[in-house]
Amino acid sequence: MTKTVDLRLDATYLALREIGPWLRCLFDANGWGPDGIGPIELAIHELATNSVDHANPADGVLNLSAETNDDSLVVLLTDRGREFDESSVTAPDANQPQVRGYGLMIIEQVATSVSYSREDDTNCWTAQFPIPIQHPST
Repeated sequence: MTKTVDLRLDATYLALREIGPWLRCLFDANGWGPDGIGPIELAIHELATNSVDHANPADGVLNLSAETNDDSLVVLLTDRGREFDESSVTAPDANQPQVRGYGLMIIEQVATSVSYSREDDTNCWTAQFPIPIQHPST
């Protein structure tokens, strides 16, 4: 059965703290065990942080929507900020330590797919994650 759960956040670092509890409630509602939630939470948090850092939404809002089914979680993050410029992203260099710039790499390592599109004045990020389901012993 497919379920959709939405979360509207202020585009602030403090508000991003709501992602963890929202995701845990989503896992609980689907009967999924806690295995695998940490990397998924990190990836979603990175998406949202990138929106706060780089898109800087004029209306000050981020919208998250999660669609679940038996074995996957699809998260859509939208904001009405500056358009993402893929050419401005450079992959981290293993020979040059850096403090920032690992977000997309982390997301791509955790998600089975991640995509970006611009629809009118809205940035749309979609990430799909596999879910390790724990079934109760019978």
